[in-house]
Amino acid sequence: MSQPLEYLEASLYVGHLRGSCSYLPERDSNLKFLDGNGLGAGYRLLLDRGYRRHGQHLYRPDCGGCQQCRILRVPVATFVPTRSQKRVLKKGKTIFRFETGKPEYSPEKARLYERYLQTQHCSCEAIDADRYEDFFVSSFLSTTEELRLFAGDRLVGVGIIDIVGDALSSVYFFFDPDFADYSPGTYSILVEMDICKERGLSYYYPGFFIPDCNAMNYKANFGPAEVKAPGEEKWALHIKSCGSSVDAETSD
Repeated sequence: MSQPLEYLEASLYVGHLRGSCSYLPERDSNLKFLDGNGLGAGYRLLLDRGYRRHGQHLYRPDCGGCQQCRILRVPVATFVPTRSQKRVLKKGKTIFRFETGKPEYSPEKARLYERYLQTQHCSCEAIDADRYEDFFVSSFLSTTEELRLFAGDRLVGVGIIDIVGDALSSVYFFFDPDFADYSPGTYSILVEMDICKERGLSYYYPGFFIPDCNAMNYKANFGPAEVKAPGEEKWALHIKSCGSSVDAETSD
């Protein structure tokens, strides 16, 4: 790691959070946290080191010998949607419209998130204003935006995105389970990729790619993509075709 990045990590270090892995059964998780206050555009350097934003903090896996959580980014200029993704985009455009703006709390969004958690994660937690704002509104970046997805006048999806230098980093997306047949998760990624193109951004970061986790390995369907483990210097070109995956080393 270069000296500036080494110093940056050391100066912002908060601590480690250990527990059970949320994605891989019978594995432990060890997350390294940094304080993001005042970091601003410096986050772009840490994004390529595997850090993700969570409110006012950054975190990345620091799990010893396990390197299943891999950084994945899609070079926007070479992205080629699959036939399935084209169908999702075409179908979605018949019912959805979207807008972007400043992240804000509303009871409607909190209820939508609760419904999403109940359906997708079997959770019946109540989400109050403070908790919602901590997760979805609070940010150490001035360039965090909210993607709002509508069907008519009905809010059916909310995404949080960070614009960081030449990249768009997708933080989180939740949606109305009533519209699951329209694949709103895939549709939101395609919309965010279009936002990248419109704004002249070079890379799209959809979050961690975990090959052995079905809930996280779908991200490799968007490509060609580049992948690497946190801390690695060089990216590998990742191409997924006909159910198989191929990695080939590429320059940083």
